[in-house]
Amino acid sequence: MSGHRRVNRDAGPPAATRPKPGPPTQPLRQIPAAEAEAAASSSEPGQLRAPRRRRRRRGRGGSRLPERAIVFVGPMAAGKTSLGKRVARELGIEFVDTDAVFVRKHGVIAEFFERHGEAEFRRLEAEVIAEELAVPGPRIVALGGGAVIAEQTRRLLREHPVVLLMTTQEAVLRTANIARRPLLRDDPEAWGRILEERRGFYEEVADVTYRTDRATKEQLARRVAQWARGYERQRRRADGARRHRDAAHEPSEGE
Repeated sequence: MSGHRRVNRDAGPPAATRPKPGPPTQPLRQIPAAEAEAAASSSEPGQLRAPRRRRRRRGRGGSRLPERAIVFVGPMAAGKTSLGKRVARELGIEFVDTDAVFVRKHGVIAEFFERHGEAEFRRLEAEVIAEELAVPGPRIVALGGGAVIAEQTRRLLREHPVVLLMTTQEAVLRTANIARRPLLRDDPEAWGRILEERRGFYEEVADVTYRTDRATKEQLARRVAQWARGYERQRRRADGARRHRDAAHEPSEGE
């Protein structure tokens, strides 16, 4: 787990002015082909566009986002997908649900479980997650409720900002689509038991935790987006404080 993430389109300098009639006092500057091409595409004749430099991605609002996935974890029906989509829209970045990616590659999860067992599902789920986390640039990636069981996945999450979404069993039973969740339909108490089994894993990987049963989705989306925009600044501050503490504890010469 990590600590605690526009292109300037102004025209460049004007091209060399045309000399007065008569022999020039100095040789004319030869305009490189790249500059000539830029001048030809400029919106105003006689102006050169400065070469565009690649800038780090910024979310809406101007703050810098992490140059890697912001990951949502949490128990089943905590709102990872619905809130993740809202936060992605708020930040103007892509949203990915790894459960949906798994279904596209391997079929319906419940059927895969029944045919191949949980161990094979977890192995392939971890592969899907590793592939999605390897994609560069800021994006929201929501994981399945049990993804944190895999040690491989927890190791990868140390390099990413991780948002833990929590709720209560009462809220889940009140708001979740029971028909689409056989586990809740067949054994409503199972949700609480599974949460307790995984709670330690969630807390191990999380950088920040939000309760989805205590605010509207719109409010939560704004809060999480604000946290994501300030993540890099917070991480640098935490790293600096840690280095300062480490330096303070180093023995001085002669001790």
